This record gives sequence, C-alpha cells and structure tokens, in this order.
Amino acid sequence: MLATNKLLMASSFLTLLLAVALVSTAVAESATFHNPQVTTQLKEFRSTAAAMRNEADVLKSMTRNTRHSWQSHTDRLTTLKKHVNEMGKSLADLEKQQLTATNGQALAIEQARVHLVPVAENLTQAIDLVNERRTNVHWGEYGDAVSEIYAQADALHTKLDTFLDYEDARLRFDRLELRPAFIVGE
Repeated sequence: MLATNKLLMASSFLTLLLAVALVSTAVAESATFHNPQVTTQLKEFRSTAAAMRNEADVLKSMTRNTRHSWQSHTDRLTTLKKHVNEMGKSLADLEKQQLTATNGQALAIEQARVHLVPVAENLTQAIDLVNERRTNVHWGEYGDAVSEIYAQADALHTKLDTFLDYEDARLRFDRLELRPAFIVGE
C-alpha cells in the first residue's frame, strides 16, 4: 500500500512536470516574435483592399444599369487597376518578409495572393472586353467578370480584417503575461 502511494505520488509529480513543460511550450509558441513592420504593411494593404472592394462594388452596381456609359466603366476599371498594381507591389514586399512574420501574418500574406490573383485576372478580362467592343459593358460576360472581381475583393478584405483582428487580440493576450496556476498537494 505504501509503495502504491509512493508510485502514485511520483506519477502525479511527473504528470505535473509534463503539464508545466507543455504549458511553457504553448506560451512560448503563442509569444511568437511579432513583426510590427509586417503588421503596418498588412494594415495598409487591408486599407487598399477596402478601397478596391468599394470600387468593385460601385462597378458591379453599374453593370445592372445600362444608362452608364462605357467611359464610366473604364474610369472605374482604371481605378481598380491602380489598386491591384499597388497591392501587387505591396504583396511582393510582404512575401519577402514572410519568414520573419508570425504564423497569422504569414497566413494573411498567403491568403492575399489567393484572392488578389483572381481579381487581377478578372480585371484583365473586363478591360479586354471593353477594349474589344465598348458595348460589352452591357453583356453577361463583362458582368460576370465584374461580379467575380467584387467577390474576390470582398473575400480578400474580409480575410485580412479577420487575420489582423486576430493578431491584435493575440498580442493583447500575450501582454497579459498570464501564468498557469497549479495546486499541489490535492
């Protein structure tokens, strides 16, 4: 009986040590190096993504109304092209810094490419359609391309917003410097 109690206490002590080691590892992993430069660039990227989404939304609404001239469409397409080009340059810079980013920042950068590429492809298609024939702004293929631009721009902004909110919350949590409380002897 005494040997069983000693074995049980030793087992409990080992379990406690293992738990402390696991919690310490989890705390160390959650306190991943934060790269404030990447955060700043991602916030600027998100801001441009919001402007691009808004512009795409206006263009999408214009496709439902045939009273808008092809020039109005090309003005919006030109503005969208400026946003995409700016974001492409920013994304290339962010990707260079991906190794120094937190896991959340790296994931945000990866997801940015997933959505920005289809925006660029559909934007190119929409511009080509207008260049081929000005009246294409009133037909389905152009409207489909514009709808896809908006859908991808919206998804991009939503994901960036979510990732950045998560990173902010994680940083606030890490700053709390919480330590696990263990009750020994029970």
